[in-house]
Amino acid sequence: MFHGFPDVQIAPRDTVISEEFHLHDKEGRMGTLLQPMAQRMRISFSALTCLGSYAQNATCHYAFFGRLCGVQLNETIEVTNLLPPIINPRPPEDETPEQREKRLLAQQREERQMYERMGKMFFKEELDSYHVGYFAICSAYTNAPYSVRTVQQLAQLALDGNPSVLVVYDPFRTSLMGKLYLRAFVPTREYVEFYTRLTDKRNILRENRLMRECNVGKGGVLREVKVEVDVDEYQLLCLSGFNVTPLSSTCRTLHSEVMTDYMAALIESVRHNADELSRGLHSESYFSQKEESYGPLGQRIDTLLKLMQLREQTQHLESLCDGVLLNTSLLRDL
Repeated sequence: MFHGFPDVQIAPRDTVISEEFHLHDKEGRMGTLLQPMAQRMRISFSALTCLGSYAQNATCHYAFFGRLCGVQLNETIEVTNLLPPIINPRPPEDETPEQREKRLLAQQREERQMYERMGKMFFKEELDSYHVGYFAICSAYTNAPYSVRTVQQLAQLALDGNPSVLVVYDPFRTSLMGKLYLRAFVPTREYVEFYTRLTDKRNILRENRLMRECNVGKGGVLREVKVEVDVDEYQLLCLSGFNVTPLSSTCRTLHSEVMTDYMAALIESVRHNADELSRGLHSESYFSQKEESYGPLGQRIDTLLKLMQLREQTQHLESLCDGVLLNTSLLRDL
């Protein structure tokens, strides 16, 4: 039932800071600061509770995005604060492409001004406002974390020399299963190299050829890192005074109407994503017949992200089915 859930641990108290990644020139002066590859993401307890409060703005089919603030120490990206986006009303269904482009530009301009004001306010209050990534609050059957725009934003952060991490929180899976579903991803070196060369004005290679040269198909687009929660002694003391209501049994949860509706929506999402993947591969097959050096299929960024999402969804669906079969067999034996 919990197969595929991340193993979120409490962060250790003592963290040794290493300065070996400073690059010095021949005269001993520090010239460049090399950003080591992140291996874990550590989120503060206050940022985690803030993430939970933002979950009320997300729905089963509507994701909620925002920015992460913090710092990178050695191979750990520490998230200390969250910046929410501007909550806008839903766009009309009959919106034209020109209206959509105009609306998105206005939203981006408004968000940029808001982040500048909040950054100045945090600076005056001596609060952390260093941009280290993005967060997405969504359900298991939304395409939010696995979009091309999201990974492009992460790659642009890494290209600018900033830490880059994507935190994915699923409040629906957390409340339904009774276990925290919090994952963190960082862009791979192969994808950052691909994005750097793709955005270069001197680039003359096609996207599929560039992906083969950068080995994106082998290295992937996103790489999952370990998640830790930073909780101090005072917060643990405060939490010890809460009376936690015990969760319902696994059998009752798996055979509830809520779980039935959840699995039906998940199956529908898997079917929809499989159809989109099929159409994407058919489009690639059409272009590969026209170009001899096109290479193997499944070498587009959106295709790799769709495969990643389908693998995660089918793994989750398989674990739910295994849980139902196990509990059904136990009840039958009783």
